[in-house]
Amino acid sequence: MLSACIEHHSMRHESLNIRRALLVNPPSGNYRRDDRCQVKVEEQTVAVNFPPIELAYDAAVLRQNGVECRIGDYPALGQSWPEFERELREFKPDLLLVSATTGTIEGDLQAMRLARELCPDIVNVGRGEYLTVNCERILPHHPELDLVLLGEPEMTLFALTKGQPVTEVKGLAWCGAEAGEVRRTPERELLESLDSLPFPARDLLANERYRSPDTHQPITVVYANRGCPSKCIFCPAGTISNYRVRFRDPAKVVEEIRECVERHGVREFLFHGDTFTINKKWTLELCDRLIEAQLPVRWGCNSRVDTICAERAQRMRQAGCWVVAFGLETGSQEIMDKMKKQAKVDRAPQAVRICKEAGLCVHGFFVVGMPWDTRETIEQTYRFARSLQLDFFDFNIATPLPGTELYDIVQREGLMASELNTDVGYHKAAVRTFTLSADELSRWRKRALLKMSLNPGYIFRTLNRARREGTLSNYLQAGIKRLKNLLWA
Repeated sequence: MLSACIEHHSMRHESLNIRRALLVNPPSGNYRRDDRCQVKVEEQTVAVNFPPIELAYDAAVLRQNGVECRIGDYPALGQSWPEFERELREFKPDLLLVSATTGTIEGDLQAMRLARELCPDIVNVGRGEYLTVNCERILPHHPELDLVLLGEPEMTLFALTKGQPVTEVKGLAWCGAEAGEVRRTPERELLESLDSLPFPARDLLANERYRSPDTHQPITVVYANRGCPSKCIFCPAGTISNYRVRFRDPAKVVEEIRECVERHGVREFLFHGDTFTINKKWTLELCDRLIEAQLPVRWGCNSRVDTICAERAQRMRQAGCWVVAFGLETGSQEIMDKMKKQAKVDRAPQAVRICKEAGLCVHGFFVVGMPWDTRETIEQTYRFARSLQLDFFDFNIATPLPGTELYDIVQREGLMASELNTDVGYHKAAVRTFTLSADELSRWRKRALLKMSLNPGYIFRTLNRARREGTLSNYLQAGIKRLKNLLWA
């Protein structure tokens, strides 16, 4: 319907008149919605809702064109469809931007249908890796979806609301006038200078509602770099960034953190990035600037076992870092090689030791359910994980996200066991391996997490650390909730 309208406007080289925009994570499921991590929040060992900084970046860019914006993160804030409907009726947006995921796509499209019903002239825009990969299949059958943002969305949104005709805006897809026709504009180049973006519009977020699970203090996300050079077959991060890593000026990053502390009262952070430590010089400079700024902050980051050293770990600790997360993935070098992680299993103990000697906690992420996994290899992964004496851990089941090499392998080999947009994913297998069923993988994950969580040594280390930090009651509450979820979910 409106897609045909957009096509008509485009053919006349007209632009969209957008005055008000509502940017949402719809009430379609409480998921992490960054493209490389599309997972149910409550199914992670450390269940934490992070604010939707991607939407806050989009809103900041839209406001540069005078667009009035609101952000709705309905599932994270415990809100549902009535609240979403009320927002639509009261705000009457001209544009709805929906952050979609593989597991929530049906509800995300329902949000667009409701918006069209209540605001007939609204332009419904979708963003997210799932829509980028599947726009040719989705657009012809869903007239409620008008435009799909392809690639990095910020400058596409800027051009779209600046008055540029739709057909001249790079990085868009929509349904053409002919039945089943999907039109695309040329691919948008990656943003070369991340510092050219405004700071995220955190004033539109309920910052006090996003809390660290261990301290219960407000927490937010900071993008200090973007991109990943790795070609892991299960992750879309590399393809999204063309396997490039771009870095922000450390001074700008510290300026943003200062704004969070002084304006929004947020002192806890996750440096969102696939490998925060990949560039040693940049990492050390950022840490030095944080130390010099003397800001009362506490933060965590992601790393790789081959991009950490004693110097980096010690400087990070001095700058306020308390936890480092590694994608350790598997205890089998054969599986590691087949997933194209380009990492060595035997480097993990050294990386963990370096962090612990610097006073840092370690969070290990593991992936089971690769097509080649057997009962022996996943048990090898469990033994490996237990030997590292990690502070936090997650066993995720390999989920074939569209656009990844794993998805192509699973489709080619007939290993898909369930639809991806049902209650499956990192916690409940959507696939089988060549030798293990989906049910076996799901049961194994639950047992492995229970055994790790109930290990006396792990319990002692965790409670002792929590007692020292004054967070014992928070850890006890989180542990009880997690055990209930594993035992009775």
